Amino acid sequence: DTSAAALVLFDNGKSSFEINSDKEFQIHFERHNAIRIFKQSAFPAAEIKIKLYKDGPVHEKLLELKVVTYNLEDGKIVKSKLDNDNIYTSETKYYSEVKFAFPKVKEGSVLELSYTIISDFMYNFRGWTFQSSYPTRWSQYRYDIPEYYSYRQSSKGYLNFDVNSKGRTQETFSYKSSADSKDLWDPSQGSQIKMETLKYYSTKGILAIKDVPAFMEEPNIDCLYNYLQSIEFELSSIQYPNSGIKEYTESWESVNKRVMENEDFGRLLTGNSFVKDTVTAICSGKTSETAKAISIYDYLLHRMKWDGSYRIWAMKGLKKPFSERVGNSSEINLLLTMMLQTAGLKANPVLFSTRDNGIALSSFPTISKFNSVLTSVNIDGKGYLVDATEPNCPFGVLPLNDINGTGRVLNQTGGDWAKLEPVCKYEVSSTYSLNIDQEGKFAGSITENNDGYAGILLRSKIRSESGRSEYFKKLQEKVKGLTINKYSVGAETDIYKPLIDTMNVDIEENSELVGNNIIFRPLLFEIVEKNPYTLEERKYPVNYNYPVSEHYTFIYTLPDHYVIESLPQSATLKTPDNSILISYNIKAEGNKITLIYNYEVNKTLFMPEDYKNVKAFYDQIVKKHAEQIILKRDS
Repeated sequence: DTSAAALVLFDNGKSSFEINSDKEFQIHFERHNAIRIFKQSAFPAAEIKIKLYKDGPVHEKLLELKVVTYNLEDGKIVKSKLDNDNIYTSETKYYSEVKFAFPKVKEGSVLELSYTIISDFMYNFRGWTFQSSYPTRWSQYRYDIPEYYSYRQSSKGYLNFDVNSKGRTQETFSYKSSADSKDLWDPSQGSQIKMETLKYYSTKGILAIKDVPAFMEEPNIDCLYNYLQSIEFELSSIQYPNSGIKEYTESWESVNKRVMENEDFGRLLTGNSFVKDTVTAICSGKTSETAKAISIYDYLLHRMKWDGSYRIWAMKGLKKPFSERVGNSSEINLLLTMMLQTAGLKANPVLFSTRDNGIALSSFPTISKFNSVLTSVNIDGKGYLVDATEPNCPFGVLPLNDINGTGRVLNQTGGDWAKLEPVCKYEVSSTYSLNIDQEGKFAGSITENNDGYAGILLRSKIRSESGRSEYFKKLQEKVKGLTINKYSVGAETDIYKPLIDTMNVDIEENSELVGNNIIFRPLLFEIVEKNPYTLEERKYPVNYNYPVSEHYTFIYTLPDHYVIESLPQSATLKTPDNSILISYNIKAEGNKITLIYNYEVNKTLFMPEDYKNVKAFYDQIVKKHAEQIILKRDS
C-alpha cells in the first residue's frame, strides 16, 4: 500500500499463565511490535497508552518496558530510548493508565515497543487485535490456558488466518513443599521439606495473519472496533483439582444484583437526603409527571458540567459531584436517576456502551463491555431515555454517541433491555435568496432552520467555538468565496426549539465567466463534490446515526441584460428500496430561477450487501450536483 502513512513490520502478542513464588497462577501478557513511519500523519502511532487494572491493593504490573526509536542519520542507525521521566501515570479507583510517547520521531523512523503485563485477575485474559489503520506485514497471537480455566472466545472481523492451530499439551511444574509454605491447592501445611510436581494439561493456540490490510474507514461507520479482526476471551469457570467448579458466566439478573448492590452505583441511590429540598423546589407547582421530569432534567443540565469521561462507576459518590457541579457520566446520570426517584417517578439507571466504545452484545452477560450510564424514566406508560451530560439535547433525545444497540436497565426485578435509538431526525430547511451581478458574484441572504439533531450539532459547534462570533468567523474561513457581512441566531439557548441562523452574505469564486456567459452550479455550498463511498467492497454496514431530512430553496435573481441559456433538468432519484432519495425541481419565471432540492435518508442501517446500491446512488448524486446553469448576456 504505497499510500500508507505507516507500516507495522510485525506485531506479536502472547497471553499465558505462569506460577509465581507463592505457587499461584498469574496471567502474563507480552507484546512486541515495530512500526515504520512514512508520513507525519502517522505520528499519533508514537503515542502509547497502556491500561492496568486494579482492585483495592491488588493491581496489574507493567514490566520489561522497552521503547526505542531508530533513525538513519548520516548512513548510521541511531537509537533513541525513552527516558523514564517521560512516562506518566494517571490513577482512578479501578485502573491506572500509563502514557508515553516515542522520542525523536520523524518520517522514516522505526518504532519498537515491547512490554509484559502481569495480572492476578483471571477474568482479564487479554485478547488480540490483528488489524489497524495501517497495513501490517505479520500479526501473531499465542495463548496458553491451563485446564483449570475455561474461557469463552469471541471473534470479530472478516479476514482469514494464515496460521490457526490449537492443541493440548501436558505441562509439568516442580516446587518445594515445607511446613512454612502452602500447597498449591491445599491451604493445610506440610511438616517436611519435599519436592512436589504438578502436572496439568494446557490448551495452546496460535493465530496469525500475513500482510494484513489497513482497515479502510469510510463515512457512516458506528465504531471501527466492531469490525477490526480481533479475538477476545471471557472467563466462564474455574475448577482446581479436588475442588468444585466455580462459575463466572453470569446471568443478566446476577449482573443487575451485583451492580445495584455496589457502593459506587446502586447503593448511592438510597442516600438522597442532600437533594430532597432541591427536588421539592424544582417540582413546586408542577402537576404532571412529565413537567416534573423535564424540570429536573433541565435543572441538572444547567447545574452540572460533564468532565468528558465515560464511566459506569460514580468514583466520587453523588454528594460531592453535586456540590462541586462537575462529574463523570455515571455520577451525573445517577444523580438524575436519584432526583427523579425522589420526585416519585419511576426512574432507573441504564448501563450501556457508547458508540465509540463498540457494541455490547446482549448474549454475553457481563458489565465489562459497558462504559457509561444514562437514565430511563417511565411516565404514563411511556418510556424515555435521557442523558444529562449533553447540554444541547432536549429531554428524551439521546446524544449521538449514546445511540448504540441496547442498554441494560437496572431495577429491583432483575433488569430489562432498552433500545438506544434516535427519536428525531436531522432536519435542515435552508433558503438562499441571492442576486447575481454581471461579474457572476452573488449577494443576499441565507436562512437556516436547524431542528432535531441538526439543531443539537449546530448548538454544540457554536458552544465549542466559544460563541457565535467565533463560529461564523471560522465558517467564513472554511467556505470558499463566502463573506458574512451580518448574522443573527434565534433560539440559541432554547434547546426545545429549532435553531435559526440568518446571514447577509456576498459570494465569490463560485461561478465562471466564459465570453458573454455566466456559468455556475446552483446548489452552491450544498454540492456533493465526490462520492464518499469509494471501496470496491465494504464488509461492514453503512450506519447513519439518524434519519435525515434536508430541504433547500435557492432563489436567484438574474442580472440585467442576461437571459437563461440552459438549466438542469428536474429529476427525482432514489435507491431501489426508496430508503434514500433526492428531488431536484428547477424552474424559471421572469428574471428569477427557483431550485427546490430535497435529500432524505429514511433508513439508518445498510448492510454490506446493500453497499453497491448506496455507492451507485451517490454516483448519481455527484453527477446531478455537477450540472450547471448557463446565463447568456442578451445583446
